[in-house]
Amino acid sequence: MRFRDDDGQLRSVEATGSTRKAAERSLKEKLAARGTYSAGMGELSADTPFPTLVEVWLEDLDLEDRIAVSTRDLYERDMRTLVMPAFEHFTLREISISKIDRFLKGQAKVSYSRAKHAKVVLNLALGLALRYEAILRNPVLGTARLRRPPSKVMALRITQVEAIRHAVGAWRRGGKGQPQVYVHCPVSCADAMVKYQLPTLSRAAPTPR
Repeated sequence: MRFRDDDGQLRSVEATGSTRKAAERSLKEKLAARGTYSAGMGELSADTPFPTLVEVWLEDLDLEDRIAVSTRDLYERDMRTLVMPAFEHFTLREISISKIDRFLKGQAKVSYSRAKHAKVVLNLALGLALRYEAILRNPVLGTARLRRPPSKVMALRITQVEAIRHAVGAWRRGGKGQPQVYVHCPVSCADAMVKYQLPTLSRAAPTPR
């Protein structure tokens, strides 16, 4: 049977089955799926394996030459180490919002940073697939928002500040140009900045008796 796809081209669609009715059911299922078929442009289509998209995406980054080399290398590393193991066996049509959403949530359990990096490169690569008309929409845009975990504020207690003061006082005074350390701690419900002179790396030689 010939079917007219969304790109205006007529293509042959075939199906087989153990009986005539089974073959007809299989053919109807294939025809129903053709509604999401896209021939794609250039090297990409809905049936393109995800690893092929990654290679085309990396080549596109090189052609655009709009980002720093270090950023481009970071994108490739994140794609190959974080994303590829989860999606390397899928075609573009098989990568759904739910698959990506579950993947990102799994990454977020490891760390927020991993999930964020994975989402960035997935969004860029599938955005390219969308521009090539290989997919009808970018599934990354339908995933849940990543939420950064609350940061923990660390502050020294007064006893710790006193311990630092005692340790620093045990060293001899340094000369000009020595580095300094700043200790930020709450004192009497207000923030206080306590400044210390860091000691030299060696103690003064003991005074001969």
